Amino acid sequence: MPRERIRDVWDEWRGQHGETGWWPYVGRMSPDDVARASLHDGVDAAALENLRAEVVCQDHDARAASVGVSSFRWSMECVGGDEEDREGWRDDYEPDRLAPRLGPELVQPLPGVSRWGSGDRDTWGRGPRWLTFVPVRGGYEVPVVLPHLIGTGNWFGYGDRILTPADDAALLRRWQEQWGAELFLAQGAYLELVVDRPPLAPRAAAQAATELLGYCSDTVQDPRTAGDGMVRSTVWSLWWD
Repeated sequence: MPRERIRDVWDEWRGQHGETGWWPYVGRMSPDDVARASLHDGVDAAALENLRAEVVCQDHDARAASVGVSSFRWSMECVGGDEEDREGWRDDYEPDRLAPRLGPELVQPLPGVSRWGSGDRDTWGRGPRWLTFVPVRGGYEVPVVLPHLIGTGNWFGYGDRILTPADDAALLRRWQEQWGAELFLAQGAYLELVVDRPPLAPRAAAQAATELLGYCSDTVQDPRTAGDGMVRSTVWSLWWD
């Protein structure tokens, strides 16, 4: 499907999710290729069902918070005994310290720019985009049904923690509830969310920016810039280097 049409088509099918039970997401792989790749992922069906049950029951807010805490503790461990650097990391990871450094509340969201899905800032190849449908309760469950869809291999957490599909699902569900962020594009190290109610006030924008920093510091390297820009826009584009 041409990139110019993919957002409109996705919006149409997203609106029908309540009736169909199928969530659409955009990628570079055809649905047949996605199915074949899933067969070779080596994920046991029973283990996958257990993971889905875990995600349904988990406290997604607490799990989402634990991702940020783990990322922060890893960063603090890396800076060692340099107190100035430690204070800098606290300024970035603590919403109450970040919020005063952000601009005033916006009246309306900034227009979002899709980097890989439908926009013209395409660093991801100029081939067609595919729409794949997944039977889930919401877009936040897609990483659980397709556990190798999102690649966060460059993420580091305290004590050698790595991100899991349950972590992805927790953060996506939290952001969906808080700000109307919905899974739009996912493949490998690329993830885009369409955000219906992005945070416009400094404190809420700081909260979102620090959570995005903890999840994808490759993209949110400067939470102040992100908090005044991408976070308050209608599209969040993330990329793990």
